[in-house]
Amino acid sequence: MPLLEELPAAVRELLEQPRVAVLATVRRDGTPATTACWYGLQDGRILITVYANAHRLPNIRQNPHVALTMLGEDPYQHVSISGPIVKMWDDPEMDVMNQLSMRYMGEPWPEREPCVSMLVEIDRWNTYGVLSEASDYSPA
Repeated sequence: MPLLEELPAAVRELLEQPRVAVLATVRRDGTPATTACWYGLQDGRILITVYANAHRLPNIRQNPHVALTMLGEDPYQHVSISGPIVKMWDDPEMDVMNQLSMRYMGEPWPEREPCVSMLVEIDRWNTYGVLSEASDYSPA
């Protein structure tokens, strides 16, 4: 499982930017669910947070494998990663939400709702238009 530091430099550079990501989870009935989200980087992994009452949280608790696609300025330039949630914690003080809000908006998040934060380990990755004009994949 590659850590962030082991990815190609161009892939890391895109991930280090505050880009919109699309988070994919699996519902109880096996169908996919996607939602836009913010993300950060921590300990070589992808950092995300959700409200404690978010509809996607039960999906994650039931099946902790997720996928995220981070979009470049050109949406055809993107990095997709997938892997398990390796750490999940209650974040009632919204420390991670505030951290991500500072990254994306330059100020703390104004809403005050308890969150659940998590780290995603990178099992696989692929990109389009970042390393070359075609798709590039991690060794699987």
